[in-house]
Amino acid sequence: MASVVVQAVASLDGFIARPDDMPGPIFDWYEAGEVEMTFNDPDQKFHVSQQSADHLDVSDVRCQVIGRHLFDFVDGWGGRPIVGDHVFVVTHRDADEWRARYPEAPYTFCTDGIEDAMKQATEHAGEGSVIVSAGEVAGQIVAAGLADEIAVDLAPVFLGQGKKFLGSLTDEIVLDDPSAVVQGTRVLHLRYALRR
Repeated sequence: MASVVVQAVASLDGFIARPDDMPGPIFDWYEAGEVEMTFNDPDQKFHVSQQSADHLDVSDVRCQVIGRHLFDFVDGWGGRPIVGDHVFVVTHRDADEWRARYPEAPYTFCTDGIEDAMKQATEHAGEGSVIVSAGEVAGQIVAAGLADEIAVDLAPVFLGQGKKFLGSLTDEIVLDDPSAVVQGTRVLHLRYALRR
């Protein structure tokens, strides 16, 4: 059965981006080390500490679930998933023009809600992992009890305002102690199991 992990880099005050969607200094740790890494795009290189490189193993990630806002903001990463081999986009509208530009892109546009998107993603992942990008859709997925873990790459930054880790979800969530704590350079990697 697939493992569903809600993941993002976040500021100390819980934001994953500024109000204009730009990450600002929370991504500084991607250039704070000497270990060169890439995910699916070999042209996009970054340099992290050895501790972060060891922690960022995505070999079991089969697919990613994102919301339409992120999809539009990054233009679907040019038709190439950044992790895994497929992207499921939760949306209320189709993307015909985008698909015409990237006809071979392994993207599925899920217009029937988060439950349908998660069903398709977990079936695709099999025994692997599904990464859900933090934000509004992630908040809905957590609220529906469809996620297993939260993974936060915590940057030593206060943004003061911006896009919240779980979007507008405001219910109180109490987590157990972290299952992983890894100190990288300019980042603290934390992983928590979600109670079901």
